[in-house]
Amino acid sequence: MSDAKTPARILDSYRVGKTPLFLVGTYDNGVTVFSQQVRALNLIWAAVESDFVSCSPDTDEEDHNEPMKVAIIGGGIAGLATAAALMKKQANAKITIFEQRDTLLPLQHGSDSRWLHPRIYDWPGEGSSASVAMLPVLNWTAARASDVVVQILGEWKKVIDEHGADPPRLFCNARHLQVDEPKGGGNGLDIEWVAEERRPHDGTQTTGLTTAKGATENFDIVILAVGFGLEKDGALSYWRNDTIGQPSLDQPRRTYLVSGQGDGAMIDLLRIRISQYRQDRILDELFRGRDKLLLRLKELHTKHGVNRDSGLFQSLENLEKNPVYMKEFEDVCLALSGRLRRDTDAVLHLLVRKFSDLFDPMNTKISFQNRLLVYLLYKCGGFVPSSQRERSLIKQHSIPQDCIVRRHGTYREEQLEEMLSEPLYSAIKSQRTGLGAATLSQTDGILWPGGYFGIAGKLSSAGKVDDPGRAEWRKEYLPGPTALLAAAYCGALAGALRADHPGPGRLRVTLHRAVVFGPDELLQQCCEYFGTSDARGGASSAARTFPALNATIGLAYRTRRIVRSLRAVSPELLSNAMNSLDLSAASRKMASEVGFVMAIPILEPEQAGLYTAPNPVAGVVYVDSAGRDFWIDDNDVARIVSMTNEFVRGLNGDTDPFDKIRNVPLSSTGGALPEALSLPPDVANALELSIVQPPRVSGPFQFNFDYTDFITGTT
Repeated sequence: MSDAKTPARILDSYRVGKTPLFLVGTYDNGVTVFSQQVRALNLIWAAVESDFVSCSPDTDEEDHNEPMKVAIIGGGIAGLATAAALMKKQANAKITIFEQRDTLLPLQHGSDSRWLHPRIYDWPGEGSSASVAMLPVLNWTAARASDVVVQILGEWKKVIDEHGADPPRLFCNARHLQVDEPKGGGNGLDIEWVAEERRPHDGTQTTGLTTAKGATENFDIVILAVGFGLEKDGALSYWRNDTIGQPSLDQPRRTYLVSGQGDGAMIDLLRIRISQYRQDRILDELFRGRDKLLLRLKELHTKHGVNRDSGLFQSLENLEKNPVYMKEFEDVCLALSGRLRRDTDAVLHLLVRKFSDLFDPMNTKISFQNRLLVYLLYKCGGFVPSSQRERSLIKQHSIPQDCIVRRHGTYREEQLEEMLSEPLYSAIKSQRTGLGAATLSQTDGILWPGGYFGIAGKLSSAGKVDDPGRAEWRKEYLPGPTALLAAAYCGALAGALRADHPGPGRLRVTLHRAVVFGPDELLQQCCEYFGTSDARGGASSAARTFPALNATIGLAYRTRRIVRSLRAVSPELLSNAMNSLDLSAASRKMASEVGFVMAIPILEPEQAGLYTAPNPVAGVVYVDSAGRDFWIDDNDVARIVSMTNEFVRGLNGDTDPFDKIRNVPLSSTGGALPEALSLPPDVANALELSIVQPPRVSGPFQFNFDYTDFITGTT
């Protein structure tokens, strides 16, 4: 890990000087629901791993430190994610949440005209079409904003219930709230408020408390997760319901004025001019199947979106002149022209004089996919850009007040200045204008290791978890369709193996998928164990993650060969081999009676550009047995390989094999192949590499089948 990404350095990017005040995403651009959740989880990862916040598993029994008092100001997405992460890590903390409005998640509550997608702002990057956030805390799926609220609150209630005693306190309608240094010195920060105490599960009224109360209390940490404040110029909030995306019922054609040059303005312009507009759907309809153009757009996204180089407008102009992309570009414009609404016109009111200047990163912070869609709309004559005075445009085009959409930003600074004491607000301004790295700008890249929020306490405390706890720890999101496919395959394989399996003795079969969560290569168990009646324990083991370098499955992943225990090897030697492969670092200890293990990697083409980075292994089949003298010889291994080849061939065809289910790639294809390792000498007395070749797929492949509401097989 680079010095810039150590927990201590990351924590500093949230912290205001040396005060106990922290800001989440307040000064970042391109803020989304998903990115704010990531920033919140990164904050708690950094706070726990740098020992700024202690957790129960990290504290000795004789250590009776008082719980840290943590105030989270803001009951929105970032605030709930922060509180939930503290509870998942079993932080030694008493949490209090303050929300200015009447309920949790107030902005998105009841918002039916806004569609939320967790990854669309990364389009066309790998994984951007995945409709699930795939977060370990407060996970959700793309939907209307109001429905996402229901999903997140459902997950929030689960976290509180799992946390048990001492849930967070919640105060809503906090119309008066002031944060200040303690009078006469002292530690922490004082908060003075007038608010109503509510049930933390859902923000509803607590029994017997019907009025607000005023109070002052000292907190060890104060975390501001307040968003950006109200919108300027009296504009209707971005999250309030409107009808601009619906056909007009009272006029044959209406002209709208959209004023602004950020993402909010661009989205409203697109809603006004494109019928049945939804960001993820229109991108899928326009570019699905146009592989050459999409590949070029991925290159432009890296250059102009990720790296924010100038020149995007000219790069897009060049597409229709380049013979490689010309036909597909024309088809995209034709398809978009067919989707233009015939009951609306639009004027885009800008500060910049030239429309092309809107694409300069020095002028705007519009996301790549919105710049692309607005550019295509411009090529189709879908609106008129203008930098004339707003009043002149309204008069010139006879635009009524209810057809004016203003997206001029929010009162972010005013909100902070009103809430914080003068010294605290001055410290923020000083930090923002300083030359140091701590400018309160935070990455939205995932920094915590895979499975981190499935383990209480610091990562170094994982060794304290007992075997029952390890049976269901380190879990990450697992798509339901992927789990179902894995269960069908493993159930069939287990049934075939049981025919020759001696009894008594346990037999277990499961499948792991190779996946990258955050910075880590992991193998994730895709389904429960199948086999004998005692194959499964009391806890669910599906969705657990294991470091891709550990145990038998990790050895198959690294060698890209079928790994099998030697015939008639003693359980003692096999157990020693597992210890050498760090099995217990991420899993339970191997049962003492197990005498056979086998791991079969499912390989992608071992050729640059034809496998999914970082390793050409799509998954690993795992088998173990405690049956006496049970062993699978090469002939039977070959039959399992043949069965597995047919399984993956059916999943990796030219078309999507299932309606409403799509295999969404999460990683890009890899370049130079990583070296395949040999069998380590210290396990050669227990394990061997089979001469049978592993099963293979014909191209890049990942086990990430998930639901989609797109109609598959269309362009």
